[in-house]
Amino acid sequence: MEILAFGREQHGIEFKGPGTKSSLLAKVVRAVLSMANKRDGGMVIIGIDEDSNGQPVPTGLSASELATWSYDDFADSLSRYADPNVSFDLDILEYQASKFIIINVNEFDDIPILCKKDHSHILREGACYIRTRRKPETSEIPSQSEMRDLLDLATVKALRKYFSTAHTAGLELSVAANRETDYDKFDAQLGDLWKNK
Repeated sequence: MEILAFGREQHGIEFKGPGTKSSLLAKVVRAVLSMANKRDGGMVIIGIDEDSNGQPVPTGLSASELATWSYDDFADSLSRYADPNVSFDLDILEYQASKFIIINVNEFDDIPILCKKDHSHILREGACYIRTRRKPETSEIPSQSEMRDLLDLATVKALRKYFSTAHTAGLELSVAANRETDYDKFDAQLGDLWKNK
């Protein structure tokens, strides 16, 4: 698992220790929500503990813990907290004879993902979780610049959707900066006229 070579979490990767779905649900949901609000999404890896120095240790999940993590069950649980729903894949990875859960989270489709329900002081209804700029951690939006980044991403997605819908409807749109105006055409014709004299 090359990810562990970095010796720490990264902006698009969050580690969670071993445990059952019920014991880790709120923490994993929080991490998934933040990855969904990140450009290009991210990954949550379950089964990585920390040593006394805070370094990751690939402990893995026991067979009984692993049995609690199924795609359908987790998707059902996640849908109770995510608005709108989050697109993700859940896989089992074997590394050094231990098994881990890998949740690959896709970037939101149209609008940022909000938390729609409280859970044990970890999740807050109405919160928008992101991966912060200052260090790779999940947090509610801590600053106006990070809020602007998220709004910019949502705006780009809305524009792409608008252009796609317009194209499907048979409208051809172009960027005004690249379009030749009537004045440009007139000036070009005048230029040709003056050149011919």
